[in-house]
Amino acid sequence: MLFSKEVAEVKYFKLVIVSVWMMLFGRKGKLKELTNKTVMTQENYLSAETCEKIKGIIDTLVDDAGNRRLWKDSLSSDNRILGFENDIGSLIDEFHIDHWIRAIDEYTGKRTRSWFLMANKLLPRNNNLGSGGGMHRDSAYSHQVKCIWYLSDVGTNNGPFCYVPDSNRSILKTANKYPIGQTRFEHMHDDIVEVVAHQGALVIADTRCIHGGKPIKSGCRYAITLYTSSDVHDKEKRIVNPDAV
Repeated sequence: MLFSKEVAEVKYFKLVIVSVWMMLFGRKGKLKELTNKTVMTQENYLSAETCEKIKGIIDTLVDDAGNRRLWKDSLSSDNRILGFENDIGSLIDEFHIDHWIRAIDEYTGKRTRSWFLMANKLLPRNNNLGSGGGMHRDSAYSHQVKCIWYLSDVGTNNGPFCYVPDSNRSILKTANKYPIGQTRFEHMHDDIVEVVAHQGALVIADTRCIHGGKPIKSGCRYAITLYTSSDVHDKEKRIVNPDAV
């Protein structure tokens, strides 16, 4: 069993390795500024027509109790459909997945070997925690990137994506507030930025940052999220064509 000093040394070593890796192989290409910006937003990425068509598909699948790829939280506030690329036919072309996978790989310095889309319908319920179940990091150490498309207008009351600026790169400096290695945080010590945007907007985040969906108070938030992995460990995930990236 490792003593606390040894554990701390292992954590610092992991952070150093990640930093060196990013300096040598990552922080390149279209998303290189993500290191400093934490989150980037592009309005009007999807047309209103495309968004409305996809929202209709999501509604149908969320109402299908027999859908094995459907997940709901205990309040049925956060409703998720995994492997959503299988449900939208030619509309998948509107997302330009290969383009963003290539950009993600250039930023992380790793090669994506699997990916999937997650559709999300968020509904206001008493005591809901928001999408993602509270503020968290996707990884305590490595940099990861998520692309999130808003399919509906998202204001401060509609469960916007939220994040702590610079928390994707200031882990050592803020270790006294946010312990190294921890991925879930109940108490925040910094200002949180809400990403409010119109229907069709694309939000791109380095999800080593502390982030989460704000608890939704009104309306209904629809979104699509692109998940990528350098591993192939889930049969629901599609293998990326090497020639496409």
